Amino acid sequence: MAIRTILAPVAGSEIDRRVMDMAFRTAKRFDAHLEALFVAAEPQDAIPIVGEGMSGLIIEEMIRAAETETGKREANGKAAFEAAVTAAGIDIAEAPTTQSKATCAWRKDNGREDETVARRGRLFDLVVVGRDPKEASASLTFDAALMETGRPIFVAPLDPPATIGEKVMIAWNGGVEAARAVTSAMPLLRTAKTVTIVSVGDVPYGRASARELAEQFRWHGVEAAVVEHTEGGNVANTLMSEAEKCGADSIVLGAYSHSRFKEMILGGVTQDMLAKCTLPLWIMH
Repeated sequence: MAIRTILAPVAGSEIDRRVMDMAFRTAKRFDAHLEALFVAAEPQDAIPIVGEGMSGLIIEEMIRAAETETGKREANGKAAFEAAVTAAGIDIAEAPTTQSKATCAWRKDNGREDETVARRGRLFDLVVVGRDPKEASASLTFDAALMETGRPIFVAPLDPPATIGEKVMIAWNGGVEAARAVTSAMPLLRTAKTVTIVSVGDVPYGRASARELAEQFRWHGVEAAVVEHTEGGNVANTLMSEAEKCGADSIVLGAYSHSRFKEMILGGVTQDMLAKCTLPLWIMH
């Protein structure tokens, strides 16, 4: 699989600039087309539930306020997009070109952001997103990108590193989710300067080891180092420690090997990595 198209939702929030920065850098790496998507909320969806005693005048006022807020968010998102276009030096293109180079476009849709990202994300090879737990809408959109598109997502950290995808670390547990993540990340792995596979704890019966994965990578022209931690402990902390040791600038991770509800309640590797990791995360569910 090649990465030829990338979707990057923008919402007019503080995370837009880092999402745009990482999305444009990724597009240039793969000579891909990047679509920056802004979803304008329908006014009736952007206001609280209307009570029976609420007058028509108040409702109209609330709708106007919602429209004004949406307009501000669109302007902020468009500004982040245009700044990234200028910085990256990428051409805007509304249709495929004969040249093999990165291009970009701005798209505006109306509706619910999470539903639109879920629907449109299924048409792209990769979705680049940010994550801001403080914004409920951003969290819903992140969840939709991860759980409902069937595509890998590349999560922009608070402060993206100087390089992305040159030194890649794989968090491997031999599970189905990890296998999907690795397969989806092959375009990244093939072009990386170094690849390190890290496993933590004993590999469960019936699952392939990190060394077996490294052997298989050779058929793809990928040479990978292997680090195996047989002891337990906090998996996320061990992974982040190993990422620092090998100088990783990106991590490939299979999302929610346990049920997502269980991880949300009891905690888990995915939740820990999303909360603590300071590197771009290539995740596949």
